[in-house]
Amino acid sequence: MKQEWHKHFLTGTKPLQVQCVSPNVSAEAQCLRLRTWACREKDGLIFVFMGDKSLADKTPFPDFPRVRDRRYRTRRFGQVVNCHYSFMHENLMDMNHQVLHSRLVGKMKPRFLGMDHGDDFVEARYTFARTGGKQPLSEALIYGQRRRDGRDFAYRDVMTIRTQYPYQSLRIETQGIEDPVMELWISYVPQDREELTNRVFGLLSIKRLKVPFLLDLAWPILVAFTERVFFEDREIVELEQAAWKDLGGDHNQEVFPVIKQLHDLLRRCGQMPKGAEEAGP
Repeated sequence: MKQEWHKHFLTGTKPLQVQCVSPNVSAEAQCLRLRTWACREKDGLIFVFMGDKSLADKTPFPDFPRVRDRRYRTRRFGQVVNCHYSFMHENLMDMNHQVLHSRLVGKMKPRFLGMDHGDDFVEARYTFARTGGKQPLSEALIYGQRRRDGRDFAYRDVMTIRTQYPYQSLRIETQGIEDPVMELWISYVPQDREELTNRVFGLLSIKRLKVPFLLDLAWPILVAFTERVFFEDREIVELEQAAWKDLGGDHNQEVFPVIKQLHDLLRRCGQMPKGAEEAGP
C-alpha cells in the first residue's frame, strides 16, 4: 500500500506488523525501517501504546462513558502547554488555587474532605462555599440551578479529582441529582524529549438540563467560560515551569498531603524501565 504524503510503502498483513519503507528500497533494509506501535481508537481519541506490544491488550484502558451518554454534552479540547506534565496534575489536584480564578467564579472557600491513594492512583475530594461575588451564568448551567444566596448552597457539592496514572479526571456531584453534573477526563502528552512541554487532550462532559436544548443554546457561553479558566491555568503552570528552570529545580517545601502523595506517584510511575532507553527503536 502506497502512502502518498511521504511516497513510502506500507508492507505486511497484520496491523501490528506493518512496516513503512522508502520506495525503490528492499523491505529487508533494517536501517530504513520505522518502528511501529500498538494503537487503538476510542471515542474519537487514538491511543498509542509505547511499551511492549505483547502487553498492549493486557494493560487497563481508560473509559469515559459520558461521551457516549446522550444525557450529556461533551466538549473536546486540547492545546500545547509549555510545562512538564507533572505541573498539570498538581494544578488540578490542588483546589486551593481556586483563589486565582476569583475574577471568573467569585470568592470560593474550598474544604478538603479527604483522600485515597494506591499503587497507581491518588484521589482527593473537596467541597466549596461561596464567600463573595455572584454565581456566574456558566456555573448555573453546570449545576442546573441559579444560586442567588451562596450561604444556602454552601458545601452541597462534592468535587472528586483523581490521577489514575497517567490520566486525570474530575467529577462534580451535587445534592438532589443522582448523576454527576460534570465530568472531566484529561491526558497530558509530552511534546519534546526533555518533557518541558505537553499537549492536553481533554473531554469535558456537562449534564443536560431539564429544559430540552437549553444547554445547546447556552453552549457558547460555557465554551467561553472554560476557555478563560484554561487560559488562567495555563499562565499559572507556565510560570511555575519558568521558576523551576530559573532556580534549577523544585525548591518548594510541600506540606499538603495530597500533593506529596501525587509527587510520589508521578515519580514512581513516570520512571523509564531499566534497559528501555538502551534498547532503542
